[in-house]
Amino acid sequence: MYYYTILTLHIVFAGVWLINLASEPVLRNQIITNKNKSGERKFISLYLTFANLLGIIGAVGILFTGVFLVLNSAYGFFSMADNHWLATKQMLMVVLLIIIGVVIIPTAKKLRRIIGADLESSASISEDGYNALKKLYLTNKVINIIVFINFLFAITHRYIG
Repeated sequence: MYYYTILTLHIVFAGVWLINLASEPVLRNQIITNKNKSGERKFISLYLTFANLLGIIGAVGILFTGVFLVLNSAYGFFSMADNHWLATKQMLMVVLLIIIGVVIIPTAKKLRRIIGADLESSASISEDGYNALKKLYLTNKVINIIVFINFLFAITHRYIG
């Protein structure tokens, strides 16, 4: 009983992460469209908040429910011989967690400091801020690709030996 509840939650958390895949380009486009205009800081703040919130919910949810599912099944951790699809997903999750911890969090904190607390300010954002933003765009794109690959492994493993 609990297994299927956790499995359902696991799928929901995957959906949360996939929402980020769909919404990130829209928010990025709004930031680019409003570059050096009033409201630019608000869109950057929204981008940081939305990506952070969905990222935390998705990553933590997937991590905990995934560990629970493995511990309560015949599957194992990083067992390429038995379940190559799951071992690959687990390795990709480790890569995601490293990217989030080493790149996303420090860059987002730096950008949050640069845009400041006054989101109504019309002062232009420094070149350093735009470089941090570009770094986040690229890193989020990489994360979204990895999340999508993990999703494909999850939905196709029953059909592909």
